Amino acid sequence: MKTSAICMVAVALASSGCSYRYAILTAPAVSMTDTSFEAGFKGTPAGKVEAEYCRGDQAVASHDQNVGLIDEAVMKAQQSSGAKYLKDVTISRDGSCVWVEATAMR
Repeated sequence: MKTSAICMVAVALASSGCSYRYAILTAPAVSMTDTSFEAGFKGTPAGKVEAEYCRGDQAVASHDQNVGLIDEAVMKAQQSSGAKYLKDVTISRDGSCVWVEATAMR
């Protein structure tokens, strides 16, 4: 009985994997569509946004073989929220995936 319980715990741990999300970058603002804004430009907050891009997903921002995981995740977040830029950005990694969490700004 004790051996089967240990085996069940071992199988559960093995199937859950060892992957976890960890922050790799934080930034006050990021945009894949605008390189700069006019002096005095003030965006309007449009809610929280989160996006994930994993190696092998369909690229949106890259047009060659050099796919930037962060670039793709930021572009995905902007497109899904209609944002001009993202504010209070946290970029995390989990295995071969990159996550972006931010406030969408329009």
